[in-house]
Amino acid sequence: MSKGAPKQKYTSSELAGERLLRYKVYADDIQPYLDWQLSILRGHIGDRILEIGCGIGCITKLLGERELILALDVENDVLDYARESLSDRDYCRFALLDITKCNDSQLAELRDHHFDTVVCINVLEHIQHDDAALRAMYDVLEPGGKLLLLVPAHPLLYGRYDAVDGHYRRYSKRGLQALVGKTGFQVRVFRFFNALGAIGWFVEYRILRREAHGSGSVRLMSRLMPWLRRFENVIPPIFGISIIAVCEKPRPE
Repeated sequence: MSKGAPKQKYTSSELAGERLLRYKVYADDIQPYLDWQLSILRGHIGDRILEIGCGIGCITKLLGERELILALDVENDVLDYARESLSDRDYCRFALLDITKCNDSQLAELRDHHFDTVVCINVLEHIQHDDAALRAMYDVLEPGGKLLLLVPAHPLLYGRYDAVDGHYRRYSKRGLQALVGKTGFQVRVFRFFNALGAIGWFVEYRILRREAHGSGSVRLMSRLMPWLRRFENVIPPIFGISIIAVCEKPRPE
């Protein structure tokens, strides 16, 4: 596990007060970027999905029609928004639940859904006890099921924006591999994502010490994304703004 704990912590109520507004503002702009992330994972997505930290449902709606998607979050306002915006999809269900605080009964109820996929995209860094979260995800997956994970990369990039956004850490490749391996997962895919974004992040949030995404940065990434996507599909980057991992729960021998 790689940590870069913020010097100043923001209370959960302060973060929650802005979270829904930020999601709604950027929802349309970030959809192509989320689709790029998911394009690397789509071949591993099953039919019975547990999504950790669904927010307003931006990832949920890109998962496509499935047998079941159970989307969890820890804030009522974003769940209500997601539930309303996806009300026409009867395979989507929503629940207010913290995966790190599930009791035995709640874990058993989740196991009863027989999930073959857990989706956790840009969420693990927000969880203080990430090892406990991974153990719970492992517990509720069916044998042979897969955890699809995306986290921010490189502790060196940790800056004011990470602190403001409630990140406890950014991850090194070695640290994340050790963490998921200790949980019991077998790593099937492990790669960096968006190298150019890592360079821009270093400039904006480490050198310039900005605390929020600028609209200009979002527009620039949108223009460059088709070229970056093609390039990284051919040559996986040796560093990136994120790490993508596909981790499998072993089947009994």
